[in-house]
Amino acid sequence: MMGAPAEEPRDEFPKPDDQTRSTLLETPDEAVAGLLEETAEALALLAEQGSPPLGGIGEISDALGHARKGGILTPRELTELGSTLTATRRVQEFIGSRTEQAPRLARHVEAIGDFRSLEVEIDATFTPDGEIRDEASSVLARTRAQVRSLESSIQNNLGDLLRNPRVQERLSDRYFTIRNDRYVLPVRAESRQGFGGIVHDASSTGATLFIEPQQLVELNNRLKQAEMEIEREIRRILRELSEDAALIADDIERSILSITAIDLAFARGTLAQQTDATCPEVLDEGVIHLTQLRHPLLESADAVPNDIGLGRGHRVLVLSGPNAGGKTVAMTAVALAVLFVRAGLFVPAGPGSRIDRVTALYADIGDAQDIRESLSTFSAHLANLAAIVDRADGHSLVILDEIGVGTDPLEGSALAQATLEALANADSRVLATTHYSLLKEMADVDPRFENASMLFDEQTLEPTYRLKIGTPGASSATNLAARMGLRPDVVERAIDLLDRDDRPLDRMLTELASSRDGLEQERRRAHQARLESEAERDAHQRMLQELKQKRTQLFENMRSELQERFRDAHGQIAAVIRDLQRGGTAPDAAHAREQILTLEEHVREQAASESPPPETEGAGTPINWETARVGDRVRLLGGARARLTSTPDRRGRVGLQTGSARIEVPAERVVSIEDDSSAPIQSPTIHHAQPSPESDSEWLSSQRCDLRGLRVDEALDELGHAIDRAIARNHSQLLIVHGIGTGALREAVRTNLTTHPLVLRFAGAEANEGGPGATVANLR
Repeated sequence: MMGAPAEEPRDEFPKPDDQTRSTLLETPDEAVAGLLEETAEALALLAEQGSPPLGGIGEISDALGHARKGGILTPRELTELGSTLTATRRVQEFIGSRTEQAPRLARHVEAIGDFRSLEVEIDATFTPDGEIRDEASSVLARTRAQVRSLESSIQNNLGDLLRNPRVQERLSDRYFTIRNDRYVLPVRAESRQGFGGIVHDASSTGATLFIEPQQLVELNNRLKQAEMEIEREIRRILRELSEDAALIADDIERSILSITAIDLAFARGTLAQQTDATCPEVLDEGVIHLTQLRHPLLESADAVPNDIGLGRGHRVLVLSGPNAGGKTVAMTAVALAVLFVRAGLFVPAGPGSRIDRVTALYADIGDAQDIRESLSTFSAHLANLAAIVDRADGHSLVILDEIGVGTDPLEGSALAQATLEALANADSRVLATTHYSLLKEMADVDPRFENASMLFDEQTLEPTYRLKIGTPGASSATNLAARMGLRPDVVERAIDLLDRDDRPLDRMLTELASSRDGLEQERRRAHQARLESEAERDAHQRMLQELKQKRTQLFENMRSELQERFRDAHGQIAAVIRDLQRGGTAPDAAHAREQILTLEEHVREQAASESPPPETEGAGTPINWETARVGDRVRLLGGARARLTSTPDRRGRVGLQTGSARIEVPAERVVSIEDDSSAPIQSPTIHHAQPSPESDSEWLSSQRCDLRGLRVDEALDELGHAIDRAIARNHSQLLIVHGIGTGALREAVRTNLTTHPLVLRFAGAEANEGGPGATVANLR
């Protein structure tokens, strides 16, 4: 906590001319943007290709400093340096091959030097265990070979002595060892006079002397000289490598700084990956808007995310609600999110979050009492508040926990209000938690203030940890006391002692919060239902569009097929006529007439929707619906005739009867009323010409399908064509006449209708439409 007594400021708050903002918050905006970009690039590489090969990098700064001063590095320091140079090169290659994916990280790679020469030299000198190889120099290889040869000779001589009976009787044990880097034998002290050589050591009791045999002195001398030469050669090798390292020590350290920056970027990316964090927008307008914010120390599965914001319409957010309800956690989560951004870290919040530039973060949280400084809890808080009010500005974020507590509630709330107003005047962004009703009322009188509350479940008497902007919260202290195990009689007494003016307000706030929570849940459910209905509507529209496309394609196919049949029919009729013209016999003529009639009937059935008869002109009287009567014979557009069964209704449709079919058509399709002596209703005749606009006779006939006299398979084929024609003309119903007979055709028709994709439902026809001898199908 940042604070100081008024009389003598402490270290937490230096004097006004001292730096009070941390280095972290002084990071330039350009640097913050760069750090966030690096984090994003590292996160993308982690997701696609994993971490860079950072293993093997050691702490070599002390070794490089020692080398700069002319010191000789140890084999361990040099092998660690070699391992670091190898890892540096691998990271350089990893990032360098992904420049397009990570341009910001590639900038660090550009600063890494080429140390391959020293890396190779160190690798050729040392084994993975840090031992110097024989191949490090020719002198070292020769001398080590000499040492091995001398050791072998000495050990052979010692073996001969140990097998000599005269020598054995003078030894205390049959073995040889090394003392003072010389090979010796354990000789009994009383046999010293008869055993020539040099005494190098004695046992703890003095009973055994370790004597170098006289005949081995020269060999041991030569061995010692060879070992000293090895030491000199090793020292020379280490000195040369240390000097090489000293020459490029500055370049190595700069490269290590670049590797450190890359390592940090991937550490930030790993943290973002683990916490499901996102990159917020960073501007300079004083706005903090965080969606689905979680505290970074809480596991994602356990945290309750909340939306919280400052700077859009209000500068001070007063957070109230029950104790242990999550107020301080929510407040510190905002502060940590600000610090995260300045450090280049993604924040544990949802997409669309925004954290504008903050150059100072001030906090007064917890208990700062200090007996050594004569500070009570309240005076420590006041010292903090005094320093914060002096230093906070328009780029500051201030978080205050339980502001004004620790003294008389009236004076404490007044001081708290005055402090928050001063910070708002300084244009600071402030998050403050409180239980004071006076502060909860500030949002009603000062537009710079806004309330927020942590919700409380009245059913379970447990906090929900959900934050609601715009509503103050009740403290619910008595509920918490009961939940924490305080005796019921004590809790009841506390409720009785509550001031009568405060208790209704507290209850009202609780009920308001509960009602708003319920309304919010209803709103979410309604929103979800609307989304689902829109999705279902879109699906239906797509299905309808697909059906329309299929129907259009079907009609196009039918049109092409009918045109082909017309051509075939024309050719066949022309052939029959040619045969007749060539002088065919009477039987031939009769057969030809039969062929023509058959072809004409076939074409009539297939071309009903494509080749309407030409409009027939006939005498008639223009329609005067005031004088028209039911039963009048009328003529329709296209020349078809029908009997009027009803005059225009409010939709402008009239009823007509043609044959046994009763239909409704728009009144404008009826062009005249005819005398009964006019031509009877005519069936369409075939015209072998290009299709003309649809006539009323076709429009009427497409609502009726007569299957009488057909076999079941023929009837079902005709039924399919009739349904297609009706759909093509946007009819909603089709009258199917199948007769009564044995009922087999009727059952076959209705079974087919049951599974037909374009039939919505069907039922028996009315008595005036055919009764049990007909079926009415409703079409999709």
